[in-house]
Amino acid sequence: MLSFSAFNKKSDDTVPDASNPSTAKVAKSSTSHPLDGLTGGAFSAPTSGERAAKIREWLASNPSPEQMQEVFKELSHRDKGAAKPLREKLDELKRSASQEHIASEWADKAQVLLSVSKLNIADALAWRRDAAKAGAPLSKEPLAALRAQMNERVKQIEDLQHRAQVQREAAILLAQRIELLSTKSLADAQAAFEVLHVDVKHWGEQTAALQLDAQWNSVDAKFTPQLETAQSQLNSLWEAFSGALAQATAAMGDATAPLPAVPVWADAIRTARGEAVAAKVDKPVKPKIDPEKRQAANAAVREQLSKLEQELTEGHGKASAQAANDLRSALKEHGAYIDERTESKARDALSAAGEMEGWQNGVPIKSVRN
Repeated sequence: MLSFSAFNKKSDDTVPDASNPSTAKVAKSSTSHPLDGLTGGAFSAPTSGERAAKIREWLASNPSPEQMQEVFKELSHRDKGAAKPLREKLDELKRSASQEHIASEWADKAQVLLSVSKLNIADALAWRRDAAKAGAPLSKEPLAALRAQMNERVKQIEDLQHRAQVQREAAILLAQRIELLSTKSLADAQAAFEVLHVDVKHWGEQTAALQLDAQWNSVDAKFTPQLETAQSQLNSLWEAFSGALAQATAAMGDATAPLPAVPVWADAIRTARGEAVAAKVDKPVKPKIDPEKRQAANAAVREQLSKLEQELTEGHGKASAQAANDLRSALKEHGAYIDERTESKARDALSAAGEMEGWQNGVPIKSVRN
């Protein structure tokens, strides 16, 4: 009798049944990727979308850059789409590291600029421009704070320079007030003296405070000599005016005291003393001048006038003095032929350049000009 026992399956057969899900899962898990445990099953996920989702979940746990690099290296060979979130994260970290390095480099440069006592405005503006070109994160710390400090310091320096220009203009206006008083009556000059004295003193205090400012070393080099020249000229003019007025006041009370060199005041004192006052001589009428000769004379004077005005604008003390001498020489040579407008502009320029010899010698500027 035949036996079919040899064809029966053994009860201890270990071959897995593919039709049995539990058996297939056990077989699959036995061959899972080593990085599956780290990534939460990203490598064993059945579809690309599921693998990408697993990777995003894993990235939310903030893995180390080394771990991300290792997973990306393995996964990019199998599924580039699922590895895309990893690549983007690694690129972001790379950019962040690069920006930190750039920020540190430009922060050091800013600290060097801010640490010096003399800051060049051009250097500060160049730092901001070049840092932006280099891709430095100027809107983030520490560069945001450093940029704010740089901007504030530049603003302070520009404010000082503006105030220096205002002071220089104020000195010119004060000088004009003093000169104008020399043409007024002695009573008017005495009445305005105290107010003018206060204004001159206040101007000196403001100028001194300006130069004591901590940022003064950083202002453009041209402003210091401009202010010094304006101060020297104003002080000389004020001292001469004060001395002449004191002499006139003394002469009013003492008939033996010398008269001041200011014609208007001297005549007023003579009248008060009962002395004769010299009659004014009418200015002779200038003869007609050939138009071509006048044109040539105007051109010669205006050339020197233009040079002086340029030197005054740029605040060149020595050059201004030389240009003023050249203009005076041109006036001596061509003064009889130039028109009144050119002559007036030339005289005003000479006044601004420090034509103070008249006051220093006890004679008002107007007398010197005439």
